Amino acid sequence: MKFWVFLFLCIINSTFYVLADDGEIDEIKVIVNDQILLNSDIDNIMFMLEKEGKNVITPLKSNFLKERVIEKLIVNNLILQQANKMNISITKKQINDVIKNIAFKKNMSVNEFKNQIILNDNISYENYLKNIENMLKTKLVQNYELHKRIHIPEKKVNFVFKKIINKNKTLKKINLNYIFLPFLKKKSDIFFTNKKKLSEEIFKKLNSGYSFDKLCNESKIYNSDLLFKKNFWIKLNTLQKNFSKTLEIFKKKQVLGPFLKNNGFYIFQVDDILNNQENILTEFYIQHCLIKNSIILNDVEIKNNTFNIYNNIKNRVYSFDYAVKKFSDDIDSSNKQGDLGWISNDSLDTNFQKELLLLKENEISQPIKSQMGWHIIRLLKKRKIDQFYNLQKHQSYDFILHRKMFLEKYNWIQDLKNSSYIKIIQP
Repeated sequence: MKFWVFLFLCIINSTFYVLADDGEIDEIKVIVNDQILLNSDIDNIMFMLEKEGKNVITPLKSNFLKERVIEKLIVNNLILQQANKMNISITKKQINDVIKNIAFKKNMSVNEFKNQIILNDNISYENYLKNIENMLKTKLVQNYELHKRIHIPEKKVNFVFKKIINKNKTLKKINLNYIFLPFLKKKSDIFFTNKKKLSEEIFKKLNSGYSFDKLCNESKIYNSDLLFKKNFWIKLNTLQKNFSKTLEIFKKKQVLGPFLKNNGFYIFQVDDILNNQENILTEFYIQHCLIKNSIILNDVEIKNNTFNIYNNIKNRVYSFDYAVKKFSDDIDSSNKQGDLGWISNDSLDTNFQKELLLLKENEISQPIKSQMGWHIIRLLKKRKIDQFYNLQKHQSYDFILHRKMFLEKYNWIQDLKNSSYIKIIQP
């Protein structure tokens, strides 16, 4: 695996614009449609592999490495030709951003990184920039083509999601208190009815918040045949297997039952949960009208302006949508009626959380102060989501996406090859 990663990095960093040494006759090695690959293109990468890859384990076959380099160069050339056909262009800013990012990762300034390339690499700085441009073109056309080819049905995501969730549930362990109402060896219908009624009364008491310990002490006096057990651990899937497959446990002090078994009724109270990764969050779907801080107006004037807008909306002088369009300083959201989409309460400061929790759907908040300025918010919808399950669903989608991308990339490359003229010139 290390070998393939290293080969890929060498080709990305050296391909497309490599010149042969002065005085040497550079021969054509591969023809790809109307483009050519020279021996120097291949030799340069081979040189880099030999120079930098001392610890890289290569396959035993003598020509294997060279064949893989040629194959990768052909594929890169085909993709680049496709990018040029689509008139994909890369800006100087995009190239400079890549340079800045590489320099940052190397703990260097841009000038230091530039000098390193000029002094140490077998490539001019201009050609290095050209390689980055080609790499970005290749990435853009690849993303575009794969996006066209890949479709992931919601049904498939849900299938993988359920498998992940079920696996997680098997790890969940529950600490329980339980009450057991045993049957006699010979039980009558009246006895069964009384036991059932008692079990339901106990369940209601516990479910209303009655103390388990208090109930336990009282029952020892009045119902000596009841059995109690505290603080024992059991896996959730074991509990489901023995009592109910659809049993769901999601919080402490949750009361479960009564469960009828051959030997009696069982009532459980959840005392603790291990591997309970559920995390319930409130999300708000909101629009806002933002009046930003200004160097012209002071804080009091901005506040007064915002409250004037708020009062005009409340008094129906104009609508919230009109206020957003005419007065909002948030250019991005004002073009879409102030729409900010779904925002979770943990990403908001306390003032916003308090105000939004009190709002009803389609209600408008009083102006709220932030570092940016003053906001008037309209709450469109409110929902509770489980952050853990939300994350797992995204992971399910990513899992399917990566598998499909691998397959579709292979199919796409094969299509490019089949529709192209490729000739490798043997020596």
